[in-house]
Formats: sequence, C-alpha cells, structure tokens
Amino acid sequence: MPEMKETVIENGTELEGSIHSECPVTLSGKLEGQVSAPMLTVTASGSARGEIKVSKLVAHGEISGEIEADEVQLGGRVSDQTVIRARTLEVALSRPQGGFQVTFGTCELHVGDPDKRRTGQHEEETESMSAVRAQREREPRT
Repeated sequence: MPEMKETVIENGTELEGSIHSECPVTLSGKLEGQVSAPMLTVTASGSARGEIKVSKLVAHGEISGEIEADEVQLGGRVSDQTVIRARTLEVALSRPQGGFQVTFGTCELHVGDPDKRRTGQHEEETESMSAVRAQREREPRT
C-alpha cells in the first residue's frame, strides 16, 4: 500500500505566505496567506486567514478570508468579512456549556452550483430551504 503523504503545520507554528500542495494539509497552527491543496483540515487549535482554494475544507478551528471549495464542513468559527463559495456546505454543531452553537461572523455564503446561481435556478432551492427553516422554527425544542 502506498504511503499517504500529508503536509502538517503544528500548533505553535505561525506561517505567513503561500502553500501549494498536491497532498492534504492539516493546520493546527496559524496560517495567514494563500492555500491551494486538494484538502485542508483546520483543527480546533488552528486558524486560517486569507485565500483558500481546495476541493474539501474541514474546519474545526477559525477561518476567515475568501474560501472556494467543492465541499465545506464547518464546526468552528467563521470570522467577519469571510466569503465562502462551495458546492456543498455542512455545519456541525459544537456543544459548549451544554448547548449547541455555531459561530458565524458577518460573512457571505454561496452554496450550490455556480451555473445555477447565475441563471436564477437557485431561487427555487432558496425558497424550499426557507420553508424547511420556517418548519423547524415552529417545531418544539427538546
């Protein structure tokens, strides 16, 4: 079996600049700049700020800047002035002090096929998502 390669930036490491990698990147430290890789994982202690272009982003730490990815899984903090463009977006709730929480700063989320967004086909999807959200708000909380 071939060895799986990975680029790791450990906790306690701060990096400014660009990373272009052909293998997945795991970030436990702090990065300010540009990232281009097939996958970026930002651990709970990690922080990524800048321009991120990856196929998959898994973020349990803090992210900010301009993010483009096919698939995004958020479980940490999205800072102010952040733009996320993704085909799919999954938000995992964290459980601080007994409650569930997702933290978003002032940001923009663009989810779905960019071609549909340009032609206006996303309006039906947005309306159905609003209907689902309204239904959930009416449901009793346990």
